[in-house]
Amino acid sequence: MKRSTFQWPAEARATVCTLWIEGRLSAVEIAAAVATAHGFEATKSAVVGIAFRAGLAFKGRPANRPSDPAGRMARRPAQRREQRARQPKPAPAPKAIPAPKPAPVLPAAALPSLGIPFAGVRDGQCRYIADDPKAWPVTCCGHPTASGSPWCEGHRAVCTVPIGARASVWIPSFRFRRAA
Repeated sequence: MKRSTFQWPAEARATVCTLWIEGRLSAVEIAAAVATAHGFEATKSAVVGIAFRAGLAFKGRPANRPSDPAGRMARRPAQRREQRARQPKPAPAPKAIPAPKPAPVLPAAALPSLGIPFAGVRDGQCRYIADDPKAWPVTCCGHPTASGSPWCEGHRAVCTVPIGARASVWIPSFRFRRAA
């Protein structure tokens, strides 16, 4: 099914533009005036579209467009393409070089275990289990701990994940649903 289109006559477009610039009539009243003056049905949407494509602001003053809206609307698309082709193209913006990423911080190397039995570990000694926990007797690292941690620096780096930027994810709550 082919869609039919209606081409507005240049005089009707000029009438819409002049009535729009005057600002006394609404789009519905302009559509009625065009229908009576030119003998075809015009809608409010068609009037607004004509005024918009002519570059008219909705306050009745011309926007930053040519002062001849009827002439502007009468131009053919080929003429507009030629006019655009004649305009100089802007120079491309220089590409920004991204800053190099900082080198990742490597964790401190874990020192070899001192082999202290699990029951003999005191405060301030690393509690990292150095052997197979199923084997008997279980031994721990035993090196001095980092402040506020049960592990030495090397084992703390192995056992913890550094706090970074948390991913912001919105999860919808199904407990509170709006009534439709």
